[in-house]
Amino acid sequence: MNSSGMDALKIPIWGVFIAVIGGILYVAQSIFMPIFFAVFAAFILNPPVKYLHTRHIPRTISSALILVIFMGSTGALFNYLSDPIGVWMERLPTELKHVEKKLIVVRHSIENVQQTTAKLDAMSSSDGASPSKAKEVTVKQPSVLQRLFNNTQSFLVSLISTVVLIYLLLAFGHTLTDSALHLWRNTGYQEIFVLIARDARQKVSHYLLLITVINIGLGVAVAVTMWLTGMPNPVIWGISAALLNYIPYIGPAINMAIVLAVSLLTFNNLGAVLLPPVLLLLLNIIEGQFVQPIFAGRMLIINPILIFISVLFWGWLWGVAGIFLAVPILMFLKIAIDHTRLYLADHPDVQIDS
Repeated sequence: MNSSGMDALKIPIWGVFIAVIGGILYVAQSIFMPIFFAVFAAFILNPPVKYLHTRHIPRTISSALILVIFMGSTGALFNYLSDPIGVWMERLPTELKHVEKKLIVVRHSIENVQQTTAKLDAMSSSDGASPSKAKEVTVKQPSVLQRLFNNTQSFLVSLISTVVLIYLLLAFGHTLTDSALHLWRNTGYQEIFVLIARDARQKVSHYLLLITVINIGLGVAVAVTMWLTGMPNPVIWGISAALLNYIPYIGPAINMAIVLAVSLLTFNNLGAVLLPPVLLLLLNIIEGQFVQPIFAGRMLIINPILIFISVLFWGWLWGVAGIFLAVPILMFLKIAIDHTRLYLADHPDVQIDS
């Protein structure tokens, strides 16, 4: 087959390859999600481990110490969040009645639309023929206790697997890189692998660490702002702002919607209701348009459209976990593609598929 025929086959072959990889990631998500989370968590925790290693503390001990601190901080955070979230969940039915009174005008408009729709449906179905009733078949669902047990069991297995893998990557990840280099010693893959591995570990690690610091600063600013505006549980809104800010575009929008809903439940005056979400929007604009570009702009030179598509794709594939992993995965893919393209341009004689 001539070269033009081979070029014509490249696009469908790559399409099939990407579809197969996507199918594997979806079907085996219980295996791949802990691996991806562990890899990127290790990227965040690797700098302090390396620092302790330079102080002559063995990697096995420093990795365990940093991981214990990380897990303890995460557990304390979730324990702190559980009580106020539980209180709000208990108050939700009562508070919804108050919201209904505040939004009575909007409710009347919605009811008018619903009545009009019902009339149109009645007119369209009045053809004189009485529809036959279909026999209803009910499938017995598993009990709540069974579902809770299954979900808890799978969650614990994933959590333990992720924690163990994080420790192994922190303590012995450098040996894995050396083994891969030895495996590809006599092929054209070795130099590309070295470039990708080093650059990805450095850039993704620094980016995630820097974004974590920026998000913590944003969380503190949001907590202080919510406290000044009289919002209940201001620390909760600071924590939610810091966590959701890992998700570009979508995360801040979700947090703003939650703050608006709680502000509507808390205040009666329109100005007081709008003040917290407006100030939150202002803080997100300052962080997204000024702070992050100044400190992390050179690390993440990726088209915003690709970032948004990546968030949508990984969110569709893996849900909430995929949304949080979307940007680091996109960064890694961009680094790999850039280094491969540059290396092949500088070494036209190298045959990667040999």
